[in-house]
Amino acid sequence: MKWLVSAWLAMAAVSLSAQSCASVKFSDSLYQKFHHDRCLQCHQFNSKASNGRAYASHRSRYLCESCHKPKLTGLPVGEWMAPAGAKMDYTGMSARDTCQMALRNVGYGDKKALMRRHLLLDHRVLWAIQGAITPGGAREKVPGGIDDWTRDVNQWIDGGMLCE
Repeated sequence: MKWLVSAWLAMAAVSLSAQSCASVKFSDSLYQKFHHDRCLQCHQFNSKASNGRAYASHRSRYLCESCHKPKLTGLPVGEWMAPAGAKMDYTGMSARDTCQMALRNVGYGDKKALMRRHLLLDHRVLWAIQGAITPGGAREKVPGGIDDWTRDVNQWIDGGMLCE
């Protein structure tokens, strides 16, 4: 009888754990963070919505690098900016559309590993989450900081990256 109770408790714990992971949706907490000014600063860079920040040629990229030095950004020259030609502006999109765009653009292969690498290890993302220092000084941080960001990203990925 004791083993039956233990088995039942173990199954209940696994079931509750699976339910809590499965219920995490992009719209629960990540949507608002993705649409924070710090994220949009780079994600709008190649679009018409960027209010003149987008670079149209290699020459204008070098103008940016005159201020965005490795000492400031923590990245080698050229690696701090959004990839040229990348379509990654989700301004004004719904939670579902933003999520689907992120999943579509993360790359080919293990989506969970790729998403985790970009959202938790990419120096550009960490720059935005941790303070976004620019030549003009520090910018407003994404609410919750790195601890909330890491928790929210891991829960969403572990829960199946639901776009609801």
